[in-house]
Amino acid sequence: MAKDQTTDTNDVKIQLSKELGLKEALGIAVGALIGGGVFSVLGIVINNTGPMAFLSFILAGVVSSFTAFSYVHLALRYPKAGGAFIYAQQAFKKKWFSGFLGIILWFGYTFSISLYAMTFGRYLGEVLPIFGEKVLWEFHPPFGAFDYTVTSSAFIYQLISILLFIGLNMLGVKESSRAQNLLVLTKVSILVFYIITGIFAVQKTNFSLSSTFGQTIIPVITSSVLIFVSMEGFEILSNSVEEMKNPERDLPIGMYLSIIIVLILYVSVAIITVGILGSDVGEMGEVILTHAARQSFLKETGAIIMAIAAIISAASAINATLMGSSRLSYMLSHERIIPKAFAKISPKTRVPMRAIIISGILSMIFVLLFSLEVVAMAASVIFMIIFGAVNASGIKLLEGKKRIISGIGVILIIGYWIIWIITFINPNIV
Repeated sequence: MAKDQTTDTNDVKIQLSKELGLKEALGIAVGALIGGGVFSVLGIVINNTGPMAFLSFILAGVVSSFTAFSYVHLALRYPKAGGAFIYAQQAFKKKWFSGFLGIILWFGYTFSISLYAMTFGRYLGEVLPIFGEKVLWEFHPPFGAFDYTVTSSAFIYQLISILLFIGLNMLGVKESSRAQNLLVLTKVSILVFYIITGIFAVQKTNFSLSSTFGQTIIPVITSSVLIFVSMEGFEILSNSVEEMKNPERDLPIGMYLSIIIVLILYVSVAIITVGILGSDVGEMGEVILTHAARQSFLKETGAIIMAIAAIISAASAINATLMGSSRLSYMLSHERIIPKAFAKISPKTRVPMRAIIISGILSMIFVLLFSLEVVAMAASVIFMIIFGAVNASGIKLLEGKKRIISGIGVILIIGYWIIWIITFINPNIV
């Protein structure tokens, strides 16, 4: 296949559509970044870190910023769908290694889609349980993970959410991007509203530390590992560089501005939520923000508004991640890592329809098989591996001071791995 990323249909060359501008780039990045962190794993982070929860988000954001730098410069140098797979291929010249990274990244995407679908289903099931609350099955995962109960409404909505965005992505990149921008604007507005109104419900006593900073820093670090699933927006945006009209301008702005927007929102939401609920959030899980909103002066209205925000947030994250996943599988097929049939682009919509369908189906299988905590951890660990590989590729491929920043990113990721492995082997260390 030619190097211009085309596919043949009846001997006619069909290229990926170049229709993404700065607004679309921001929508893709922010849509993927705000989804898992606030709505899916905030309850787990607060349970582990208490009033220090906001530090987990700051730490994950700072570490990820070095990786974002590597992504920007590598994507501009190699403007192709494929992201980390392409960079590793160019840096290390080992097809087995880049192929391995590409495949686990694809699994990282599909785990992420499953995570967002679970969040979508749980929140929508709470506000609109038209399929009933019958318990379909219960998970009892190993390794100390939380038990997880699947109810009928939540489960059906989870599958519907994936099917809905399979259909939307198949319509074309312009249509899915327009929907993305509307979803992102809505959920950011609601989160800002939650932050402003939540200030009046904060109780200062909820910020008293029960232990010293030295005793809480390890949980802060290990909990921030869960947030890496939220940072997949970097990879998704770099995967879309081939479809950008002006990547030299829009990619850096979209990447860095999305980090700033998301970090401000994450930290603010974490502080407000701890201020309202305290550190003992028990089994609230991914619906923690409806509980917090219910305890503010907005009461039930606030809970419904936050449920709507979570549904919209999860929807936009599914949309953006499915877009990135399908482009990656398209590239893996193009490079003969997975079957060639994945690379077929629709002559009408100019999107990889088969890749979109298969990525969505795989995500639905993960929804069926795994609990939310397992899916979140699996996705985050995969993205830690990918971020480390991207920074290592930056050391090999970039020049001058750019290599230093990528090197710092590698060191930080290695530090994360060491601490995470130690605490995984010996949980009592925290």
